[in-house]
Amino acid sequence: MILAGTSDGIRFVTQPDHAALAGRLAELWGGEEFASPTPTAAVRLAVHAHDDGWWPRDRRPRLGPDGSPQAFHELPASAWLRLYRRGIDDVARTDRYAGLLVSMHGSGLRRRRYGLSPSWGATPAEFSEFVDREEDRQRSLALALRNDPDDDRVSAADVDLLRTLHEGGRAPDGADGVRLWRNYRLLAALDAFSLRLCATNGTGATEPITVEHVPTKPGTGDVTVTARPVTPGEYEASPYPFRDSPVTVCVPARTVTTTSFPDESTLLERYYEADTEDLAFTLRAPSDSESCGRI
Repeated sequence: MILAGTSDGIRFVTQPDHAALAGRLAELWGGEEFASPTPTAAVRLAVHAHDDGWWPRDRRPRLGPDGSPQAFHELPASAWLRLYRRGIDDVARTDRYAGLLVSMHGSGLRRRRYGLSPSWGATPAEFSEFVDREEDRQRSLALALRNDPDDDRVSAADVDLLRTLHEGGRAPDGADGVRLWRNYRLLAALDAFSLRLCATNGTGATEPITVEHVPTKPGTGDVTVTARPVTPGEYEASPYPFRDSPVTVCVPARTVTTTSFPDESTLLERYYEADTEDLAFTLRAPSDSESCGRI
């Protein structure tokens, strides 16, 4: 669950719904400075489905050790591993390229995002086996795709990139032009963008949302996209990464009007008593916001 405090309680957004929001952003991607992803369908599928393994967990919200609802980043390692393995397995069965990207995303979360988050800690011991298993999966999927005469989605450069990521934990200089690396960074960027939208909108937040290492066009470097609030739920994004402006996307949420729960049964009751509402986010280019009043 993604949790956000409100004026009268706690708002819940499930991980799969957050991922579907990221997937919708992937469908809209491709502004003046940003190339639409290719292979299009597989990348969009990966973004949409990268957190589908969380469904069994998020259908029943739980309390953490302190007695408050447990957010996604507070899960014990054993639970996190089960959810990620299940989700990656399902995506890989659906589409090999999408499975490759989601596997890279999962292992990257435990390997400093392959150099994109160098300040993160080294791989914890309890996640080492998961990382090894997923990197084995990535090699197998990439080689299978590379050797399939009817599938041209993985190049020799992609295979070389994977080898470098696995051996050194970061991409080599000049990797911006490698399609697999660009698609991995796009998944990571959209995941971060969606998470921050889900965690901030509706709380009167005035701080901008900043997403680093956003890929632009093949062979060019990445940028930092900053989305500044204009009015509640409305953001001005620069540089603007979408084809059209403005765009509006939604994510379902439930707001429970209490912050204290004596037990998980009470939490479950309150959660399913709460109505589902659609949170709307409007994103626009800077030039479209000149006439809008700022917060």
